[in-house]
Amino acid sequence: MYNDDASGTTGSAGGLTRRTLLAAGAAGAAGLILTAGAKPPQGDWQTRTWDAIVIGAGVAGLGAARTLADAGRSVLVLEARNRIGGRMWTDRTSMSIPIERGAELVHGSTVSTWGLIDQLGLSTHRQTKLFGRLRPETPWIDGFHYESWHFPLGAPSYPNGLPAATDGETALHWLQRVGITPDNYPIMLAAIEVDTEQFDVLPADDVVDTVKSCLELLNESGPMPPEEYGDYRVIGGYDQVLQPLVAGLPLLLNAKVHTVEHAPGHVEVHSSRGTYTAESLVVALPGGVLKHGDVVFDPPLPPAKNNGFQAISYLPVFKGILEFAHPVLPGGHPVPQGWDILTTFSKNPPSNWNASVGTPGFAGEVVVSWMTGGKAQELLDLPESQRFAAALDNLRTATGDQGLQYTKSSTYDWSKDEFARGAYPGPFSRWNGNGLYSPINETIFWAGMVTSTIASSRDTGISAATSTLAALAAR
Repeated sequence: MYNDDASGTTGSAGGLTRRTLLAAGAAGAAGLILTAGAKPPQGDWQTRTWDAIVIGAGVAGLGAARTLADAGRSVLVLEARNRIGGRMWTDRTSMSIPIERGAELVHGSTVSTWGLIDQLGLSTHRQTKLFGRLRPETPWIDGFHYESWHFPLGAPSYPNGLPAATDGETALHWLQRVGITPDNYPIMLAAIEVDTEQFDVLPADDVVDTVKSCLELLNESGPMPPEEYGDYRVIGGYDQVLQPLVAGLPLLLNAKVHTVEHAPGHVEVHSSRGTYTAESLVVALPGGVLKHGDVVFDPPLPPAKNNGFQAISYLPVFKGILEFAHPVLPGGHPVPQGWDILTTFSKNPPSNWNASVGTPGFAGEVVVSWMTGGKAQELLDLPESQRFAAALDNLRTATGDQGLQYTKSSTYDWSKDEFARGAYPGPFSRWNGNGLYSPINETIFWAGMVTSTIASSRDTGISAATSTLAALAAR
């Protein structure tokens, strides 16, 4: 999902924000490396006591396991799926090039993921050609120009200062109260709705600072100064970054954990592939899985921990992927070829991003159609064929080619995935400050759960492993 996700999730994965496949032949080899990187089951796996067991082979779990193994500790990874990566899922079979059903973008030029990218020598593509418009009849605006912050019908005036938002006020109500109508939204304001909830439910505080920035930039025009932050795609498939994490790790796939018995310094993990024992445990499962109670803890976890799980709220995410036999933009289009994002905010889904630009040897184009929040749920409630029809309608409108037709299509609803139960947490999660990551008896540690980017997921895994190492050393 995550925006990096799914799903993109996030920053503003589908809107006009500043964010971000080796050749197709090399990508196939990478998939074999991933499969072969982990150790096959050995005879003593169920009879020995491991220093640590990690539940979940997503980026958080693999980040934890890699850290533990590199510190010389014995660690076993149990994964319920038949693959690693969790909500990072590079699909190498559905289309002519690898596509990302989940996390897709590296958000930022300095996040920890770059260490893996550089280690492997992978190629990346930075998103720099971002264009949006409010409606089909309004002009395209370059997201890297100051004009993307301008009010299209003229800026409102506030002689006594911009009115503050009130407690419980929605963004839509506040915008109406201060006289900013949807046909006068700056592009950067409209983009907020594309990667979070829509303004009729989003808290007003989530838009106030953007409006302030728009008012401050009224007299600026033309290209904005270059910035360090950016969003990138990994050429050849995002899952390549998992290779250094999984290499040499004892890993069991199709091992769905259902019960964890625990006492200080001791855990017994019961799975569909047997029971495994360790001195410590790292739980690196999505928050939705823990909220649903798919894993039973004996004795039960403290009420505060369960309350933390219940406070997690997932954001509906629609990500439709369409392959075309040729580039979709006709000659003479105001947006240049090799575009990265095209968003028409009045459409649902509103945003398209180019998921194939920079891929060597590929003559076609793969386009991701994106929306989040209540509008995404409207799409998810439709049959798949109607979701694709809505995505194609937007792209036909954006390109001006009503005869445009895709050759292949793919989508995935992460809320229906029993091992995820959602793409990533939304703006209404209330887990902050409630001890969600607090360990249990210095024996059970937590990673992932509420992260929405690959880098942050891995970072929580490293943090959980560091705490686990300290606890093991103290025994």
